[in-house]
Amino acid sequence: MHNPPPRPLRFVHTSDVHLETDTFGAGPKGEELRQRVRGAFAKVIDLANDRDADLLLIVGDLFDSARVSEEGLAFALGTIARAHMPVVMIPGNHDAHDERSIYAPLAPSTLPENLHLILEPEGRTIQLPSLATRIWGRALVEHTPDYRPLSGIPAPEAGKWNIALAHGFFMEDGDMQRSSPITAEEIAASGHDYIALGHVHVWNDVSQGATRAFYCGTPAPLYSGDHSGWVAWVECVPGQRVAVERVIVER
Repeated sequence: MHNPPPRPLRFVHTSDVHLETDTFGAGPKGEELRQRVRGAFAKVIDLANDRDADLLLIVGDLFDSARVSEEGLAFALGTIARAHMPVVMIPGNHDAHDERSIYAPLAPSTLPENLHLILEPEGRTIQLPSLATRIWGRALVEHTPDYRPLSGIPAPEAGKWNIALAHGFFMEDGDMQRSSPITAEEIAASGHDYIALGHVHVWNDVSQGATRAFYCGTPAPLYSGDHSGWVAWVECVPGQRVAVERVIVER
């Protein structure tokens, strides 16, 4: 790599937590699931802290819908505030930044100081100079085939770790009829070190060329019989291939 970053970078990549899910309604079964999902998210923060991560990425669908109580929102933001590192987050299709957006009414002063929330539909770049890292992502407004999660991704910047966040569906065969498509060509052409993907609830490596790209799956017990979920632990070392490990989140 020409002019590589001056330091290594280690971070946690999570997505599709689906906090405050009402899949099972308001009864005891639904409340039990909501509390288990909350517990899983809390353990993601614990894992990032315990591993002394430099960064935490939340790649969409932190919430299951826009039907979130003030108490549920306070739990999520308070849990993020416990992270000892910067947290970068984008909306997904379940918590889209549309007319019902959970995030639009939030005053910046109500957000944790460590949270970088990307709400720009056209995308935004976040510079983290102390980490020699540049992060790009864009907010999902409408989950349709016209929305391209990697559209507008900037060229990589020398001397930094270039990371992108994208919530959508990887289309290996190029079929653009699925909503929020992401293609192999887009990943390869990005020139980024790592693309953190969200939307698919299982672990999947869709790396292309020199760019590492992964779905981390969900850490949450969203399906009957689930006892554990997972996140991605990513290590970037100058001069080496980005290493990605699936880490179990015990529940």
